[in-house]
Formats: sequence, C-alpha cells, structure tokens
Amino acid sequence: MKKFGIGLCLSAMLFTSVAWAAEQPLKKETPPDLYEGTPDWYRATYKDNVGLREGSGPFKDYFKPQMLDMYWQPNRHYEPMKNLDHSIFIEKERRDLCVTCHEEATPGVVSDWRSSGHKNPKSSPYLSARTAEIEKRTNRILNEVHCFDCHADTKTKQIRMPTGEVCGECHRPQFDDFLREREVGRPNHIQSWEANTIVPWYAEAARRGYLYGQHGCDLCHSGAEKCDVCHTRHKFSAAEGRQPEACITCHMGPDHPDAESYGESKHGVIYHKEEEHFDFTRPLSEVRPGKDYRTPTCQFCHMYEKHGRFIHNPVMKGIWRMGTVPPKNLEYTSSLKDYPYGIKIIADKIDIYSEENVAKRSYWLEVCAKCHSDRFADTYLKSLDEFMFQAHTLADKAQKIVEDLIADGYLYPSAADRDPYPLSDGIEKQLSPAFLGEPIYNAFKTLKGKFPVVGPILGVYGMFLQQQDNPSNIENMYNRLWFWYKLQGYKGTAHVQQDVSWWWGQAPMMMEFTKIQSEAARLRREGRIEKASLTK
Repeated sequence: MKKFGIGLCLSAMLFTSVAWAAEQPLKKETPPDLYEGTPDWYRATYKDNVGLREGSGPFKDYFKPQMLDMYWQPNRHYEPMKNLDHSIFIEKERRDLCVTCHEEATPGVVSDWRSSGHKNPKSSPYLSARTAEIEKRTNRILNEVHCFDCHADTKTKQIRMPTGEVCGECHRPQFDDFLREREVGRPNHIQSWEANTIVPWYAEAARRGYLYGQHGCDLCHSGAEKCDVCHTRHKFSAAEGRQPEACITCHMGPDHPDAESYGESKHGVIYHKEEEHFDFTRPLSEVRPGKDYRTPTCQFCHMYEKHGRFIHNPVMKGIWRMGTVPPKNLEYTSSLKDYPYGIKIIADKIDIYSEENVAKRSYWLEVCAKCHSDRFADTYLKSLDEFMFQAHTLADKAQKIVEDLIADGYLYPSAADRDPYPLSDGIEKQLSPAFLGEPIYNAFKTLKGKFPVVGPILGVYGMFLQQQDNPSNIENMYNRLWFWYKLQGYKGTAHVQQDVSWWWGQAPMMMEFTKIQSEAARLRREGRIEKASLTK
C-alpha cells in the first residue's frame, strides 16, 4: 500500500451508515472546498488553475508539471480539451450526447457507469435510503446521476475533471470527514500533494531533468483532491472501496509495506483464502465480525473512529503516524534531542502518552476487542511501542556517529566540496523565516546550502535526488536505516507479520548500523592519514 506517509495516497473510502449520518445535525452548507481554512498562499499555489504553465507549491516557479498532473491535481493543472468544443452541449444540457458518443469512444467507461449506483441510485433499499438523504440535503430529485452532473462545468461551459469538491456536493458528510484529516497533521491524504511538492528536492529534481522519474510520486500523492483513488471510476463502488485491494496500489513498498505486511499476516491470509465469503455490500458500521468478515480489513481497522462509528478519515487514530517522527519519550544522544530544530514545516516530536494519544489507543482497543481479548490487544500495542522505542534508539546512535564525523571534520566529501542542499537558492528566495523557521532559514541564507543535513525529515532527500557526492555513502546508509528498514520493521510489527518485522526491518537495521560503524572507522582512518601527510 504506497506513499501514506510523508506523503501519503488516500485509503479506501466507503459509505458510512444511514443511522450515523442521520445523527449529525443539519447545518447550512457552504459549497464544498478542499482548501477551506488554508492561507492565501496555499490556494494560490495549489488550487488556482494554471494548466501546465507552472508547478505547484512554494517552488512552483522552478518547474513545470508533467503532463499527467492535469489528471492527478486537476484544480491546479487541468486543461480542457482543445480538439472538441463541448460548450454547445453544456449550454443546451445535451445529456444524451455524452453516452451516445462515449459508447463508441470509451465503452468501458460507459459500462462501468451503467452498473454503478450513480446510474441506478435507487436500485436497492440501502441506496434508496442514501439517495433520499442526498435529495433532502441538495433539494434535488436524483433518479440518475449522469456524466453531465460530474463532468460539465456550467459556469465556464467546459468539461472538468471532477475533484472531491464535485463529489462533496452530494456526499457532504464523507467530504467533511476527509477534510478533517488536516486536524491530525501530515502525513495524511488531503495534504499528500503538498507533501509531494513542498519538499525542495522535488523541484530540484525537475530542474535537473528528472521530472518524469517522479511519476510514481505524483500518481500516489494524487489522493489529495480526488475520490477515484479508492472508488475507481466510473463505477465508484462503495463495496469495492471496502476491500483491502483498494488501498494497496499506494500503501506498499520499502518505506511502508502495508500491503506486504497485511497480505502475508494471518489476517491477510485468512482474507485471501476466504474473501468470497466477505459481505462487502454492508456498510462498515453494520459488519458483524466473524459473520460478515472473519478477519479485519484495512478499512475496518483504520476507518473505525470510536464507539462503533466508522468515518471517511483513516488517519484519525494515528499515533506513530508513518513512523518517521521521533518520540518525545526517549533520551537522545544525537541532535535528535533538539528535533525539529526550530523548523516549522515539519511535525514536532510525538508524545506517545499524551492525553490525545491515550484516547486514540483506547479506540484501537475497541476495534481490536471485536476479535481479541482486551489484555492481548493492549499487550500487543504496547509491544509495538517498545519496538518503535528500540528502533528510534538505534537510529539515534547511527545519527550520532554521522554527526560526530561531521563535527570532527572527517565526513568525505565535506559540505564545501560537494553540491549544496537541493534548491538552496529557491529556499532562501521563496520561503520566509516565519514559514520555514528562523534557524534553518538563516543557515540557508548564510551558507547557501553548503552544509550537511542528516536524519528525519529533511535528510531523506537522498532517496529522491542523488547529487554530486551529496549525500555521501554513509549518509545514504543512515537514510536506509531510518527511512526504509525502521519503517519496514514498524509496519511488519503493526500488521503482525513476523518476517517483515524481522528480515525486512530489525535485521537490516542492525546490519546497516554495522556498515555505518565500519564506514565511519574507515573515514576517520583515511582522514587521519591525510591530515598527517599535510603536516609533514
């Protein structure tokens, strides 16, 4: 399941129950706005449409988006078709022409739509009840939701690529749940495009000619604006969105092997052996563990809020989050004790025992206790904490080795003899001290990026952009230790997959730590020899 963290893509969405929706007080609705509450600069760099003329985010002037970004970030980058004028069809509301033309042009799309709840919104008691709810809220009669309703922009008289705001016109409770992900902070889905483009190495890589090498980053982080990451178009099936496979195209890979660890765990093995017996037509709030599902899915665990409620917000119970942010609950030997170093655009340390996280833990216990004893669930979650404390302690020791090399002048090549930190010129020009944080802003202004950056989060750039001797071999070893192996161990332990926890996680962490020790000893030895030769 891929790019959930530092950036992360949208976990599978499902319809919440009619009963839960009915509990919510009706309020006077403002138009759906994915960027509600964000500052003006944010809208100007992420929402204002510029087509393909310039990029997204604070470094938008340093790159142009790849062509497919018009589909992945449509608010910002979509360009209407030029080879066919749709304005006359839209102005006259010729709904019939959409299907007439696309049955020939894209028959698969039409087939999916014909079998969807949009085409048949009252085909079952459940859909009828949900549709009645939407009709009441929108003051419309919905016997069919047509291509025209989602794709026709009646203001501009142009075809549009629907975003979550279009979906939110009808599915407002789900839209509002999704919007609440910002309350938790990154990593989340709604800020996944921000996480993709706010980092300086993205624009630097594009400037150096590697834009299309970042295809995978863009495709996964497109979960910020669209619902079709989970409810695939044009069927938009809630039942499909409730299945683990809806998550795994993004939630997989070396930094968050959710698909691999869940899929090969006992939970996942039972699911794959018996999935034909799972009733995915049921809303999650009506699922009977042991009867409708014999084992939990990604959605059942992560979209459970509390007290029996399920919502369109799979990050609301996140405690360790992606596993990248250090906990407050350790004594550090490296500069991790000062993390986040006054930097304002990355998260502060996690307090595992804060009042908020203790509450989140209780909600995890609620969902685990549907199949396990309270004692077992509590013991397992505490064991996960201990694994993470152990892993962060090892990462701290590795960071201290690298930092001591730098302090003693043995890191080779030195910062003065290699390429500067990615987009150092842009950081100083485009970001203010208030936005970035005074200490690091002043460092970029005075040193022009000619200084080493190691560790979470800004030190991960070497995974995405390798410059001339920057980062060095030992710095990349440390990147692999904390960003790959520590996170693999975390996901393996969290999803109860022992092989991923050990052979993908703890074991390579220790092996990489030994490599770091050996490389540091070699650099110190060679450095001493070089210094001695210079004094002769």
